[in-house]
Amino acid sequence: MQMLRFYIIGVAMVGCAIIGIAQTSEPTVIGVPQPPEPTPVAVSTPPATVAPAEAAKEEEEMAASIKELQELKAHNDELLKQQQATLDQLDELQREAEQLRIFSKRG
Repeated sequence: MQMLRFYIIGVAMVGCAIIGIAQTSEPTVIGVPQPPEPTPVAVSTPPATVAPAEAAKEEEEMAASIKELQELKAHNDELLKQQQATLDQLDELQREAEQLRIFSKRG
């Protein structure tokens, strides 16, 4: 009876190990045939006068993106300062708790 119990537990452990290894292994990639891409149709190029307007628009978008990133960086810096202040307070509380433990053991 005890041997049967060992056998069942052993089989369960091996099964769990196999399942765990199977979940961590990389999945196999199945190749799916892609349909051939259609040939590109000739597109007429727009006149050269449109390019400077597009370039100016892209520069404005780039400037707006940079401004947003700078605002996000400033906000993140504020959050980091708040988190550092909170960590400092927690460290101080931990030191005080350790001192209380030391003093309570002495008394």
